[in-house]
This record gives sequence, C-alpha cells and structure tokens, in this order.
Amino acid sequence: MSTTGIPPRPAPAHPASADPVPARPDAGSYGYDIERVDPRAPGRLGDAGPARRGRRRPWLRWASFGVSFLLLALAAVVVGLYVILPLGIGTSLVAFTAALVPVAMVLAAVWWLDRYTPQPRISLLYAFGWGAIGSVLLTLFFGTFFDAWISPPEETAAIDEFLGAVVQAPVIEEGMKSLGLIGLLIWGRRYISGPLDGVVYAALIAGGFAFTENILYFGSSFHQAQAAGEVDVFWQTFFLRGVLSPFAHVSFTSLCGLGLGIAAERRSLMLYFGLGLGGLSLGMVLHAVWNGSAFLLPVDPEAPLAGFLRYYVSVQVPIFVLLVAIVLFLRLREKRILRRQLSEYGRAGWFSPDEVEMLVSMRGRRRAEAWAVRHGAVARMGMRHLIRSAVALGMERHGVLFGKPTAKTRARERELLEMITADRRLIGALTTPVVRG
Repeated sequence: MSTTGIPPRPAPAHPASADPVPARPDAGSYGYDIERVDPRAPGRLGDAGPARRGRRRPWLRWASFGVSFLLLALAAVVVGLYVILPLGIGTSLVAFTAALVPVAMVLAAVWWLDRYTPQPRISLLYAFGWGAIGSVLLTLFFGTFFDAWISPPEETAAIDEFLGAVVQAPVIEEGMKSLGLIGLLIWGRRYISGPLDGVVYAALIAGGFAFTENILYFGSSFHQAQAAGEVDVFWQTFFLRGVLSPFAHVSFTSLCGLGLGIAAERRSLMLYFGLGLGGLSLGMVLHAVWNGSAFLLPVDPEAPLAGFLRYYVSVQVPIFVLLVAIVLFLRLREKRILRRQLSEYGRAGWFSPDEVEMLVSMRGRRRAEAWAVRHGAVARMGMRHLIRSAVALGMERHGVLFGKPTAKTRARERELLEMITADRRLIGALTTPVVRG
C-alpha cells in the first residue's frame, strides 16, 4: 500500500489493552496520513500533535458569517426602501411573484448539482443573499460612476443606452457578483474546493442577482402595461426574461466560478489570477453579446420577436448547451473521483466494498437513510452525517494530491475520520438489538 499513501488498517487492539495499536512504519508514502489504529474506537487515532493548534477557531468563521449576514440585511433594507418600494406595493407584489418562476428553475438546477457533494447550507444562503442584495447594491452604487466615466462629453440617448447595456452592465455586474466568490475563498477553501463547487456558488449568486433584477424589470414593464392599457408589454418581458433566459446570468457568472474552482483544486495562486480573470472576462464578453443583440438585430415591425428568436436559437442555445455539457461532465467527474479516493480508504480498512458503492451512488445513499430512519430520527441524522463526512473525506484527499500536504490537511483528515468513526458507533448503538433472539 505504499503507492497509495494510505496505510493499511492494523489489527484491532487486544480487548485487555487500552493502548492503541501503533501504525505500520512503512505507512504513508508522502507523510500525509494520520496514524491508524482501530477505526471502531473514536478518540484513539493517536495524538494530534501541533496540527490542531494552528487551526482556525470555529467561532471565528461563524462570526464572519454573522457579520456578513448582518451587512446583507442592512443592504436589503436599503434596496427595499430605495429600489423596490418606489414601484408601489401592488406592482412590487406582481413583479415579485413573476420573478419567482425563473429563480425556481435556477434553484432546482443548483439543488441537483449540489446534492452529490453537498455544501454547507449557511454558505449557500450567503451566496444567494450576496447575489440578490450585496451585488445589486454595489452595482447600483458603482455603476453610476462607471457610466459617467465611460460616457463621451457629448452623447445622445441612444449612445448612453448602448454603453450602459453593452459596457457598463457586463463589467460592473459581473465584477460585483464575482466578489461573492472571492469572499468564499477568503473564508476557507472547503467552500470552493473544485470546479463544480465554483459553478454551484456562482449559479446561486447569479440566480439571486437575476431575481432582484427581474423584480425591477417586471415592475417597470407592469407600469408600462398599466399606462398603455395593454398587458402585452408585461407578458413579453416575462417571456423573454422568465422563460427564455432564466439561466442567462448563471451562464455568465459560472465561467468565473469554474475558473476559480479549477484553481482551488490545483492549489495554485497563479491559476487563481489567470483562470479567475479569464473566466470573469469571458463572462463579461458573453454578457455584452447578450445585451448587444437588442441593438444589433434587425427588427421587423410586424414580428418584433422573430429576429431575436432566430438569434436566440442559433447563438444562445448552443452556448447554453455547451455549458450544460461542461456541468454534466463535472458531475460525472466528481463521482469518479469519489469512487477512486474512497476505494483507497476501503483498501486501508476504513470502508467495505459495499459501503463504497453505497457512498458513490445517490440511490444507495437514499436506501441507507431509509434503513436508518426505521430506527429513529437520530439514526437517520447519524447516517446522513456519516455520508457527508465520507464525501468530504474523499474530495479533501483528492485536493491534497494536487498540492503539498500540510499540518492543516492532516488535521482535517483526522477530524473527518473521527466523525465517521463516531457516526458508526452511534448508528451501531441505535440499530443493534439489546436482546438477541
């Protein structure tokens, strides 16, 4: 097993002895793995040494999230008072209800992507909150200065509208949305540790931004419909933004998330700048192309949507299909990674072959939770926590193989193995009959 870096599990300690069994001297070919003892005995994995002393305090991370959510709440009040409420209560309710349709599509897609290697819920809430509140407020603030900076001394209304849609909106909006991804990277690599993680968080941020933006667009079109006495303006806006393009912002921002995720997996500072800026720039270009189509496409007065639909089918649909193919590939890639890494731990004695198959299969996980729930809610929570810890263990090890093992990575592996061991004992205690037949 010296080629894998995971030492084999030694024989369990003698029942009469309280001392842990020492690890084999040839274990751990690159000095990463912790010393192995009996996996059935939590707390007997050996002394953690100085690795724990350098770990970040858990309360510091929670305090950071608390301050962030407080700032987002204040920003929500500002956006509500100065942006949403001026539309009027009735118009705001209509626009809010209409905006729920496209955001529900985005959230359903993100849920499907994230359920295989689920992320912490608090970080997912932060991502959506940043997109819906923080990035919108910063866009409104900095967009005004940027628009004044790029505007020529003598400009017409057409030039101002074109520069605002094709230059100002892509640069400022994509930049402000990407700040949320940078915040997650600052708080910890465990949030964005691979390409799919970056796409998930970027999609949530973009979905939140589009949700607030759609409220503004739907509210404005509803006002126009009321003034004209016709509902065609509102339904046309709803069809274009809510039905045809619910994933437009998601496609733009996901490119930056994809680049940052690849860099996080490779643990390369240069890739953070190169791929991050590259993905951000490409997202800005696609955003500009999307907005610019309204100015460049010929408009037929008798069929105003015909030209846009031809452009949509020939340009935007292939781009969206390509991005979907990339996301599906990343999903299958994570399954292969998880199977490979957990199989290594299985050969070291931490998992049986059946357990590995269960952990890499969504159907297997559901069956395991269904079996556990027959023994109570606590057993189900233990099974769910065991599955999540095992998934985190496999993905964490995959990331370490690309970089240099550190005391922090060793402590993280130890922490996950201890949690898995404790969950095993909890589930075993709740599912084993007290009196055998």
